Amino acid sequence: MSTIPHDLSTQVFIKTLEKNAGRMHTFSGSAEIENDVVAMIADMLHLNEPFGTTTSGGTESNILALLAARELKKNTKNPEVIVPRNAHSSIDKAAWLLGLKTVKTKVDKQFKASPKAIEKAITDDTVAIVSTAGTTYLGQIDPVEVIGEIAKDNRLPFHVDAAFGAFVIPFLAGLGYKSYSFDFEVEGVTSISADPHKMGLAPIPSGCTIFRTGKHMKSVTSKIDYLRGASATQSSILGTRPAAPILATWAIMKHLGRSGYRSIVGECMRKTMLAKDRIEDNKLLDLAIEPVMNILGIKSKELPIDSIVERMERRGWRMATSPKPHTIRLVVMPHMTDGSINAFLNDLDEISTTIDAD
Repeated sequence: MSTIPHDLSTQVFIKTLEKNAGRMHTFSGSAEIENDVVAMIADMLHLNEPFGTTTSGGTESNILALLAARELKKNTKNPEVIVPRNAHSSIDKAAWLLGLKTVKTKVDKQFKASPKAIEKAITDDTVAIVSTAGTTYLGQIDPVEVIGEIAKDNRLPFHVDAAFGAFVIPFLAGLGYKSYSFDFEVEGVTSISADPHKMGLAPIPSGCTIFRTGKHMKSVTSKIDYLRGASATQSSILGTRPAAPILATWAIMKHLGRSGYRSIVGECMRKTMLAKDRIEDNKLLDLAIEPVMNILGIKSKELPIDSIVERMERRGWRMATSPKPHTIRLVVMPHMTDGSINAFLNDLDEISTTIDAD
């Protein structure tokens, strides 16, 4: 789910390697830029007055969101977080680190979280609900509006992991694809994670956690007694943090703007539909679901997936699979061309239809 960073963001990154975002008092300009990055991403996600911080990526962002939820319900003896089975593994890691029990809930036939299952799983020990906007396996979007109502009615923090989807979903409707309410437009959403180093074309590491209210931000903020000024309070997990990716993110977001990102998403979706058509032309392959965004899950009707993957890797492809459902995972990122997609699918066609390929 990574791509080649934009040339401009790469140049800015290289020229600012010495700057430390953990020393906001020393590098005050970098601190101002960080606030601007948070504000720009929040604006894209329908929040005018955000509270947040940049991070190293989705894992740190999700840890911060669950940390805030846990801290706001400190009196809970056996804290639990409700996690649909389509959630990213970083949610499990966050729960493990924070001493939270994960209550896994079922997904429907389209691999979206089940609101009814989530509502049924709520107990006095529940400290948060998680959903995903752009799942790792299939790019699916959970019914955030419905889950948001459940979270609001039960006065629970509701975190949306949009590490991948944040730089894709806002542009789909304008390109003629389905519109989704997944962000702070949904009243019950309290926090969102977004990764500019995915579809934002920023260099790694570049992530962001955004909270709707100041109380969530305050709950993950600590004081550092040996630092001065703005550096004395920190809301990230890391102390020393590279400012270079933050500055590079600011530069590329300013450079591309909404129209630039819309164009990039449009090209990725066009290529996704090209791949979709090619896969559907192969009678021995199938799609797990109709693509929601630029991610496809490819099923095999004859050969085992693992056998296809092994044979594709012998030809030099670096393959990715998903366990639920068991598919080949194809993520159509900005660096991919029609030629590279067709070359991949040519080999996939040949291997999937050759039983005695060994």
